[in-house]
Amino acid sequence: MLGSCSQDDIVDVNRDGDEIRFTAVTNGSTRAADIYSPGALPKSFQVSAMSQGKVYISDDKIDRVGEQPPYKWENSTGTRYWPEDAVDFYAHVNAGTTFALNNGAPTFNNFTVESAVGSQVDLLYAVKKGETKETTPVQLNFRHALSQIVFKARNESENIFVQIKGVKVMNVKGSGTYTFPTASTDPNLPTTGSTNSDNRGKWALTATIADYEVNFSLVDVKGSKTNPTTVNLSDVEGTALMLMPQTTDAWVPETYPKPSVGNTNSYLLVDCVIYNVADGSATTLPGDNVCLWGKEENGSYTTKELAIPVKFAWEEGKKYTYTLVFGNGNGGYNPDPDGPDPDPEPVLVPISFEVTVDEFLDGGNYDVESPDEPGQ
Repeated sequence: MLGSCSQDDIVDVNRDGDEIRFTAVTNGSTRAADIYSPGALPKSFQVSAMSQGKVYISDDKIDRVGEQPPYKWENSTGTRYWPEDAVDFYAHVNAGTTFALNNGAPTFNNFTVESAVGSQVDLLYAVKKGETKETTPVQLNFRHALSQIVFKARNESENIFVQIKGVKVMNVKGSGTYTFPTASTDPNLPTTGSTNSDNRGKWALTATIADYEVNFSLVDVKGSKTNPTTVNLSDVEGTALMLMPQTTDAWVPETYPKPSVGNTNSYLLVDCVIYNVADGSATTLPGDNVCLWGKEENGSYTTKELAIPVKFAWEEGKKYTYTLVFGNGNGGYNPDPDGPDPDPEPVLVPISFEVTVDEFLDGGNYDVESPDEPGQ
C-alpha cells in the first residue's frame, strides 16, 4: 500500500475597496471521474462567513468565469462588502445541503459516500480566520476531506495469465459527520506521515458498513518472473474511489470461512480469471490453456470473484494505491466455499513435489561360464 498527499488547493479572495471579490486556484469539485488538482479547477464553490459573532455570508455561490487561466470568479449570489471588523471565512466544494455553518463551528452533517463510483465526489473544505479589508488577498486553502483509493496489478509468475474485470471494497463505513478545524487551513501540510493537526477537521463515522465496487474493461496482466509489469487498473476516468477516512480490521478466514457470514471485517473481492500457461511464456493468451480460476459459461470461462483479506488505514487527503500481486501466496480465497461451515479454500494451491526412488529389485544371482566349444 502506497500513500501520498494531494497538493493543497488555494483560493484567493481579492478585495478592491470595500467589495469582496473572489479569484480561485483550486482543485475543484470532484467526481471520481475528474478529481480536482491545481491543474483541474472547480467550476464553483460555496463560501460562508462570520463577523462580530453574527452570520455575515450564508453559503454564497462563487462561479468560475472563463475556460483558461487566469480565471475570474463572480459571486452569483450578489456583491458582498467588507465590514470594519474581522471576518472568518468557511468554504466548501461538493458538500451540498450537508454543510451547516453552526455560527462559526461548521460541519458536514450526515455526509454519505455514493455507492456508484461515478457519482462519488471529492469533498473539499477551507477555513480562513480573522481577515480584514486591509489584508489582500485572502487565501482559502482547500483540503480534501476524503481518501482516494486506486488499484494496480502485477503478475510475478510466467506460468499464469490473469485478466481482471473489477474490484470491490467490502465492509467499510460510508457515512458520518465532519467537524471543520478551528484554525485556518493554511498551505503546505507535510507530504508524508500523519496529516493530523489543528488545521485538520475530524470525522465521526456511523457504524453502518457498506461495499463499493469499481469495474474496468477486461485488463490483461501477463506474467514475468524477472521483469513483471505493473498495470494501472485505475487509469480510466471514473475508476478512482473516494471513500471515508477510517481504520479497519482484516477479515480472518479461519474465524469466518465465508466472508459474507458473520464477518464485519474488511476485504477485497477481485473479479478475475486465471489461466495456467503450459509453456511458461509470459505472452501466451488464454487460448486452450487450462483455467485455474473462473466461471464456465457455454464452454468458455469468464471472471469470478476471489476474496483477499485487507486491513485499511486511511487518512483524509491521502491517495492509497493497492497493487494486486499474482504469482505469490495462495491467490486469495474462494468467497463462497461449499459446505455449511467449510474451511478457507485458497484459490491457487502450488504444486509441490516429494521425491522417492524405488530400490532395485533382486533379479537373481547367475553364474556365467565360458562354454567348452564355440556355439555352446
